[in-house]
Amino acid sequence: MSSSRRDFLQRLVMRTLSLSWVGASFTSWSQSVPMLLNYQGQLTSASGTAITGSYTMAFRMVDASGNALGWTETQNSVAVSNGFFAVQLGSASALSASLLQGPPTDSFGPVRYLEVTVNGELLAPNVRILGSAWAIAAPQGPTGAAGATGPIGLTGGVGPTGSQGLQGPTGVQGIAGPTGGTAGLVGPTGSQGLQGPTGYTGPTGDTGPTGSTGYTGSRGATGPTGPSGSAGLDGQTGPMGPTGYTGMTGPMGPTGNTGAAGPTGPTGPSGDTGVTGPVGSTGTTGT
Repeated sequence: MSSSRRDFLQRLVMRTLSLSWVGASFTSWSQSVPMLLNYQGQLTSASGTAITGSYTMAFRMVDASGNALGWTETQNSVAVSNGFFAVQLGSASALSASLLQGPPTDSFGPVRYLEVTVNGELLAPNVRILGSAWAIAAPQGPTGAAGATGPIGLTGGVGPTGSQGLQGPTGVQGIAGPTGGTAGLVGPTGSQGLQGPTGYTGPTGDTGPTGSTGYTGSRGATGPTGPSGSAGLDGQTGPMGPTGYTGMTGPMGPTGNTGAAGPTGPTGPSGDTGVTGPVGSTGTTGT
C-alpha cells in the first residue's frame, strides 16, 4: 500500500454498504439486461464524522492482486450527503458481459474486485464483486414456440325481412357459425440461467481486551517563591502651577481702648558695690 494511500486513510474512512446488480424483471427474458451496477458507501473523517460535499470518484475492476482487468470509469461531482453516496457503475464507461467471464477464478467462481479512488486518493481494501453482478453474464433461456392460430368460423346467414305495412314477424335469426379452431398450445417457458454462487462472509474478529488504567502520579513539591522584583523608577515631578494673585489687604480695625495701668512692681535688690580703682600717681609740677 503506497504512502499516499496510508495518509489518506488517516483522514478519510470508507465503509462499503452494497455492490449489487441493477437488473430487469425476470418475468420477460426478451428484455435485455441493463449493464449497470449499483454501488453505495459512506465517507467519514478519521474521527468518525460524516462528510458532506461533492467529490470526484474513479473506479477500476482488478483481480485479487490489484492488476487491472480492462475496465475503468471516472464520475465527477458525486454528491455525498451526511457521509452517504450512491453511483451506478457503467453509466460513464460501459460494462460488458465478458468482464465477468473467464479467469482469474477461485473455488467460488470468477475473482473480480472493485478499486475506488476519491479525489485522487486510493482507498483500501478493494471490494469483491459478488454473485448478483453475474446476472449480466448469465445466458437467457430459450423463448417457447408460439401455438398455431385456429381457422376463423363461418358467418351465419341473415334472416328474411318482413313485408311493409303491418309489421311482419321478425325473421328467424340465422344459425351462428361454428366457433373457430381451438387456440394453439402455449410454448414451454425457457429455463432460467444458472445463478452464480454467493460469496461467504468472513468471520468477525475478536474484540481486543481493554487496557488497564494507568496510575495517577504523586503531586510534586511546591516550588520556592521567586524573588520580589525591583522597585520601579520614580516618575518625573510635574511642573509647578502658576502662583496665585496676592489678595488685597483688608482695612485696619479701630484702635482699642487703653487699658488701666498695672500695679508698680516691687523694688529690685541693690546691686553689689563696684571695686574701687587704684589711685593714680601725682604728676610732677613743671618749673
